[in-house]
Amino acid sequence: MKKYFTLFVGLFLISTSVFIISCESQELESIDQQNPLEDFILEQAYPEETGELIQILLEGEEVEVESVNKHYILEGDIKVLASETDKGVGRVGGRWPNNIVYYAIQSGMPNQARITNAIAHWESKTALRFVKRTNETNYVYFRNGSGCSSYVGRIGGRQEITLANGCSTGNTIHEIGHAIGLWHEQSRKDRDQYIQILFENIQDGREFNFRTYTEQGQDGNEYTSSLDIGSIMMYGSYAFSKNGQPTITRRNGSTYNAQRNGLSNSDVDGINKMYPPSTATGIITLKGNNNQYVSSENGSNPMNCNRTSIGSWEKFEVVTLSGGKVALKANNGKYVSSENGTKPITCNRSQVGAWEQFTLENVNENIYALKGNNGKYISSENGTKPMTCNRTATGSWEQFVISGL
Repeated sequence: MKKYFTLFVGLFLISTSVFIISCESQELESIDQQNPLEDFILEQAYPEETGELIQILLEGEEVEVESVNKHYILEGDIKVLASETDKGVGRVGGRWPNNIVYYAIQSGMPNQARITNAIAHWESKTALRFVKRTNETNYVYFRNGSGCSSYVGRIGGRQEITLANGCSTGNTIHEIGHAIGLWHEQSRKDRDQYIQILFENIQDGREFNFRTYTEQGQDGNEYTSSLDIGSIMMYGSYAFSKNGQPTITRRNGSTYNAQRNGLSNSDVDGINKMYPPSTATGIITLKGNNNQYVSSENGSNPMNCNRTSIGSWEKFEVVTLSGGKVALKANNGKYVSSENGTKPITCNRSQVGAWEQFTLENVNENIYALKGNNGKYISSENGTKPMTCNRTATGSWEQFVISGL
């Protein structure tokens, strides 16, 4: 996918840092099927402040950034961490394992609907799932503050997405794009095939915002075949203009309106390569050592292994995840949860989190043990009581005949 950098769109109104973007419909690639979410402002970390331009090491390469309030800002809304390490992932930020992004929202955060709506948009278009943090170490923290900004990719620990009161749902979708690993579209190494940069119109000292990743000495692969002007990670024609004239045009000299309606079709295609959707491998049944079948209980009760015949509640879909893990989806459309081994397992989760991931360990032919993410095994409890996931070793009650794999 494209290595994205933040969207900066809109007509230049006055020589301040505030830009207003119109929500006009796009004639561009993949925008015709989208409905505008709302108007939005240009994403900038500190829209009313100008910092000192300095050189730092980013992934082992020298890049020029703006130093504001002890933060290093790249291309307006991207916060970066200086690094003394060798070049690594290049333009692709760190990935979130198992397609799960843990998050928390600051207490009292204004207009939280823009966050939940943005998350819903991401989940409706991609295989990414956003799970509220409990005690996870690595997570995104939505907080109120100056401008709209984010780090790129999973950086480890708590990483902030900052949203001022004026940041819209569209801005939030954009900043989440950074957090899951996307940079700005106009900085692709092949961008000159599709657009031209008019440096003479760029605000003095802001030229560094328009360098390609190759020019910045960074590496990385593109995940789409061509630049997408309709990408939600694309600057607009008048981004950082100093004179009201365009800073970016198509190759034919025409201007365009950037969009913050939602992910474009090309955005989705690229993200699906970065975060491939889970795949179902078939419908299975699980028979315990007591010769009876595991039942999901339709999610209304803890699961049991006491069914003598196969009905709808005794059928499960195996969903392949990354890292050799699987999830079990029942006929009610919900996922089996290990409950982290602290209480009987259930089948009532609407999305896959850590407790809904299992490892299938082959014991012999079609006999398997299921290990939860807590490192413990599921027990059939010999069908005499609700099943649990708290066994440290596999005995007869922890072995299941799985048909359908």
